[in-house]
Amino acid sequence: MRLAVISDMHGNATAFEEVIRDLKEMSPDAVVCLGDIVMKGPQPVECIDMVRSLNPLAVVRGNYDDKFLKSPKTPENYKQELQLRALRYDSEKISLADQEWLTQLPHGHTCDLEGIQTEMYHASPQSLYKVTYPWATNEELEQLHQQEQTKLVLYGHIHHAYVRYWAGRTIVNCGSIGMPFDRDNRASYAVIDFAGSNLAVQLRRVEYDIEKALKIAKELQMPDADAFEYAIKTARYPYNEKKQLPIS
Repeated sequence: MRLAVISDMHGNATAFEEVIRDLKEMSPDAVVCLGDIVMKGPQPVECIDMVRSLNPLAVVRGNYDDKFLKSPKTPENYKQELQLRALRYDSEKISLADQEWLTQLPHGHTCDLEGIQTEMYHASPQSLYKVTYPWATNEELEQLHQQEQTKLVLYGHIHHAYVRYWAGRTIVNCGSIGMPFDRDNRASYAVIDFAGSNLAVQLRRVEYDIEKALKIAKELQMPDADAFEYAIKTARYPYNEKKQLPIS
């Protein structure tokens, strides 16, 4: 069995289109999506449609998917101002039915894949926001699963792709399709091959037309296109920075 793991498109349909082309060449038997389909990028509706077109085995809810149909808080800092503007932009484009679909996605999913118990989350079993970086301690890795019999853990959220092995488990973060933050601006996803109790993990990086994505963002008058440009060009986290962001 071959499984594709995708996450964190963040409305960047240009990147997602190229990943789908690469994914079709890889011919997975199933696809799972680990959330944050929308927000921060210019084409949230297109990204929702593309996820559905893949007939995914499972889709879990990300922290940005969770923001719809709720009363937004008054921003207290620059990052929250950006989030509010992104929410308003997406809310104007995404139908109420699709907003409800996003917010009703499950927090996590557990299943048996070729005899290997697998848990998948956007961030962790405890929270949609918990950050567990590739350099986390082994004790922190233990917080990414709930059941002792689990042998494979999948998650997204941090926009850093990696694979680690600990205590008989394989932990895979597939990275971000729409907005990597690991200094490699190619879209990221994972492919996992199952053969009995053995696993082989590929972290795929896919080039896409960044200038096309930026052109679409500007044509659609997406708010904070400068932060989007900084993020997708430099593959760095821009959302705690000042409004004037150097592209270097």
